[in-house]
Amino acid sequence: MPRPTKVTRVSKATRDKIIKAASRAFARDGYEGASIRAIVAEADVNQAAINYHFGSKEGLYRAVLQAALHALMKDDDGPQNSLPREAALRRFVRRQLRPMTARDELSEYVRIFNWETLKPSPVFRKFMAREVAPFFAVATELARRFLPSSATDQQAVVGALWLFGQCSIFVRNAEQLANPPLRLKLDERFVDGLADTIATWAAEGLGRLPTRTRS
Repeated sequence: MPRPTKVTRVSKATRDKIIKAASRAFARDGYEGASIRAIVAEADVNQAAINYHFGSKEGLYRAVLQAALHALMKDDDGPQNSLPREAALRRFVRRQLRPMTARDELSEYVRIFNWETLKPSPVFRKFMAREVAPFFAVATELARRFLPSSATDQQAVVGALWLFGQCSIFVRNAEQLANPPLRLKLDERFVDGLADTIATWAAEGLGRLPTRTRS
């Protein structure tokens, strides 16, 4: 466990520097792939500083997830529900695709959540159960705006997960998309068009509940 202590200005600066370096590492390699050694080198600190502030790799990742959630929720403070549902959906999708072209902190946080969408780590499962509900509720409510009125809560959750998945597959495979044989030009124009395509298809798909067939 991190040691409870009075936070000095220098101590906070060190802690923030570690979190930023760890965010880059976890965004690039995922929780399992990121090493403390790489984070120590990138943050230009010693491992004792990580142990002092976070206790362990798990504690550090939890702190990064908390920073990510805070930033993503803040970015969602806009009047999402006041937007037409198509505009709200397009805004949501475009933000999920942000890491394809942007290289800022928010894009790193989105990429971390993309890793976890495909292969949730034990740390993230705990974090999800305790703290991420408000963030996920935004996506669930967005999906519900397109679902028929007869849709269940479970179907709204599945719709939200599906939305995340449609975006994360492009983010995770961006490098392959840019290389042969596809050679896609992954610039802002391409990502804007991709956001429009995913949002349009998602709106059509969410508006139709599956029908059961009986043999």
